[in-house]
Amino acid sequence: MLKVRIIPILTFNGFALVKTKQFINPRMVGNPVQAARVYNSRAVDELAFIDIFATQQNRKINLKIVQDVIKECFMPVAIGGGITSVEDINDLLKIGADKVIIKSASIKDKNFIKTASEFFGAQCITISVDVQKKNDRFEILNIAGKNIAMHDFISEMQEAGAGEIILNAVNNDGMMSGFDIELIKEAEKITKVPMICVGGGGKPDHYIELFQNTNCEAVGSSSIFHFTQFTPLDIKNSLQKINKPVRL
Repeated sequence: MLKVRIIPILTFNGFALVKTKQFINPRMVGNPVQAARVYNSRAVDELAFIDIFATQQNRKINLKIVQDVIKECFMPVAIGGGITSVEDINDLLKIGADKVIIKSASIKDKNFIKTASEFFGAQCITISVDVQKKNDRFEILNIAGKNIAMHDFISEMQEAGAGEIILNAVNNDGMMSGFDIELIKEAEKITKVPMICVGGGGKPDHYIELFQNTNCEAVGSSSIFHFTQFTPLDIKNSLQKINKPVRL
């Protein structure tokens, strides 16, 4: 049986770690290299490192900082931010990234995802699906302001060759009040590739609720590790009590 993955997510503004609430009002929370060192010492399953302002500021992620983060990690690392070309992906893989996380470029041109998947393999391509509920419909949050239904977007990304989906609940981001179970169940109806559920974890009970009420096999979190005493091991210990397989 596949073990449940607990994945810390480090969001970055180009020079420091930040944490948002509902994708706005970023708050500085530390140094990415030091944070990676801590998570490595705690033997987490994976790590995601994402420059959340790279596309908005029309720049590439800082490869030197990415490399410094990766050097601290003996677990798989996924990198995202400002990826718009096959060359960008190749640059990240060359310095040790295991996967890349793509959002804006996938909205702009789904053929880019097809090309990237064919060139590097689907297992390398993760799509960030940032979802908010508007007028009783789940839609993709995007800087272009396009009205994109979640169902349509996930279907298109899977057809293009995405190997994994990160499902971000925008309304729950940073709120630490629990996961959006309704959203996750809706996404599960159409998602055929591995999915990482993100947004809302604030205490171990939230993770128990998530795994008891969905088919989730991986969860990504940030605020709980920045702002509480709980660690990934605490979450794993809680999930073990409900007979979920975890790597200790």
